[in-house]
Amino acid sequence: MQRLAVGITILLLVVLSFYSTDAIRCYVCNTVDTLGCGTKINTAKLNTTNTTYIVAINSTQRCTKRQLSDLYVRGFGDATACPHDENTCNKTSLADLTVADCCCNSDLCNGVSSIQHQYSILIFGISVLIVINNIFTV
Repeated sequence: MQRLAVGITILLLVVLSFYSTDAIRCYVCNTVDTLGCGTKINTAKLNTTNTTYIVAINSTQRCTKRQLSDLYVRGFGDATACPHDENTCNKTSLADLTVADCCCNSDLCNGVSSIQHQYSILIFGISVLIVINNIFTV
């Protein structure tokens, strides 16, 4: 019975990891003009109820995040402008400057400190199930 519950939960996590919506939203802000637009979006400082900071994009666009040391610019652009694989960052260093160009395609994905795959939820869920299964199996 326990194996059935674990199997159903894993199946549910797999199905949910592929769930997506048509309306992907991106943060649009920069650290020069906007408090809360630093390394990671700080919703307490950024007025997220103000729709000018969150914009819906279409399927031919991607959310972007660009970094030049402590300056962050979040927005969106055409998918063909992403010079690398989706959901990744192209990082380089010039002297003491960090330069990053990131693209992603999930809801509000450009608000995190690093662009992450939606599969991280699936991997986390399966890991928790394995640990729980090992704890209760004697």
